[in-house]
Amino acid sequence: MKTRLFCTLLALMSFFSFKTATDTYELDKGHTFIEFGVERFMVGEVSGRFNEFNGNVSIEGDDITTLKADITIQAGSLDTNHKTRDGHLRSKIWLDTEQYPEINFKSTSVSKGSDGKVMMSGDFTIHGVTKNISFPVEILGPFKDPTQNVTIGIRTDFTIDRFDYGIKFNKKMDNGSFFIGNEVRIKVRALAARRS
Repeated sequence: MKTRLFCTLLALMSFFSFKTATDTYELDKGHTFIEFGVERFMVGEVSGRFNEFNGNVSIEGDDITTLKADITIQAGSLDTNHKTRDGHLRSKIWLDTEQYPEINFKSTSVSKGSDGKVMMSGDFTIHGVTKNISFPVEILGPFKDPTQNVTIGIRTDFTIDRFDYGIKFNKKMDNGSFFIGNEVRIKVRALAARRS
């Protein structure tokens, strides 16, 4: 009886000893850039970024398919380097940041992709509308930087259709094309540091 109990305890100890730990990384706001671009008058582009955000990603050991992300962006922090235009984009015609102050993304699943990337799916909410989207993500690291922090790099580029989220300003030019395109290109270059 004692031998059986001892073996059971050893098995439990082994299970907990080899259980993979989950590491959580917080976005480094000084080294993270969340940018967007949209076509203007067919020949140009309005580009900008969001200056206020927070979020974290987590991963179990080196299993990239366990990657999870939870990001919140303050919609009103958008910056296109043009104060009048920024005001328009915050208005009810566009993002309506007073009514919908946050943009959110929360991952729901991850699968292995090509070239060392993963395909991440999750719920993306903007302008009060939530859609499940998928996009490729590249993870660099983890590595210990010169400041002795353990960090990872995150890179992704994807496109959303603003019409899908109820952002439907659609004034047209004489040739029938929209003043402002419906496809919004999102670019993220992020650095995240592991919580101590």
